[in-house]
Amino acid sequence: MTEEPNTPGTPPQRISAWTVASVLLLAVIMIAASITFALRRTETEPTIASSAPVTATTAPPPTTGHGFEVPEVDLFGRRVDVPRNPAGQLRDQSASQRQPGDPQWLVAAPAGLGEPGGWQRVYGAVVPFSTSDGPTSIVDGVAGGFARTPQGAALAAAMSVNQVAARPGDRAVVAARMLLTPAEREAFDLRAASGILPAQQPDSVTRTLVAPDAFRIDSYAEDLVVLRLAAHGQRHSDGRRSWQTVTVPMVWHNGDWRVRGSGSQLPTEVVGDLTGWTVWS
Repeated sequence: MTEEPNTPGTPPQRISAWTVASVLLLAVIMIAASITFALRRTETEPTIASSAPVTATTAPPPTTGHGFEVPEVDLFGRRVDVPRNPAGQLRDQSASQRQPGDPQWLVAAPAGLGEPGGWQRVYGAVVPFSTSDGPTSIVDGVAGGFARTPQGAALAAAMSVNQVAARPGDRAVVAARMLLTPAEREAFDLRAASGILPAQQPDSVTRTLVAPDAFRIDSYAEDLVVLRLAAHGQRHSDGRRSWQTVTVPMVWHNGDWRVRGSGSQLPTEVVGDLTGWTVWS
């Protein structure tokens, strides 16, 4: 289980900004008519800064660095590895994938996330690299190639939400990690070209895009998985804790899992415990 930030003299922080940032940006890309949030911001929450308009471009191919720099910690003191390749460091798929007959098929965690290299900072956002269910490829600076398993869908959701939030105007990211209709793609191009969707968010935004604490599979089919991600939330004065959650529909398209929405805000909810959830190991 994750811990609260413990910097002396600072109050506990809420990272509902993780949910706010990702839901906001995904909803904009999905061409939502209006966006409202049930989540209340407080003075202790990280602020989502607006960035100056920029010309949306696809990120250039990353350098071919291998391995990692000195590891960092996130806002909660959790380990984050920094790959020399800014698009991430792929890991050997040395662990077995779960099979449909396995009793843990829907509830097991992907392998290797609790090890060095499991959570990496890619273009400012923290994303997962497992040793069992992907990612297995990096194309145009975007990691992909997730297993057709519940674990692969959960990994792809965490990767997609944080990478789209970090690089909302990057066409390569959106093409690889989302499935849009032609009308949505046209609207995305207009917003990206106008600078409404920047190619890269500033550090004030990406530093809030931390690893989600857990996932939960609500339904699984070979072509559609509906799952939820739970992000570190608030510790109340009486010791209770809460998590901000977001529901993410994932569709299997052209050999990979991609986010698919209905054109409106992704559903969010606050939960008081993680009973029934799968905590990343």
